[in-house]
Amino acid sequence: MGKLFRWAIVALIAALVVSEIHIQTSLYKKEDNSVEIIFPQWQTKQPWFYLFWTPGQFTLDPQWREKAERATRGGEGL
Repeated sequence: MGKLFRWAIVALIAALVVSEIHIQTSLYKKEDNSVEIIFPQWQTKQPWFYLFWTPGQFTLDPQWREKAERATRGGEGL
């Protein structure tokens, strides 16, 4: 049982090493806190695993990121 747990931890660390991780924090606004994990980091357009978390939202859908990027790019020209 100990070996299985140890190898699971090693696999988790290896997966995090080859992931692209974005962490944003704010002491003043909890809405500005977020964590984004994209696995693997060389496939950011179509990742195998995607996680985005903010205090009011949790998603595993990578299309959410594309929609948010399009909305922010569209709003910049105003």
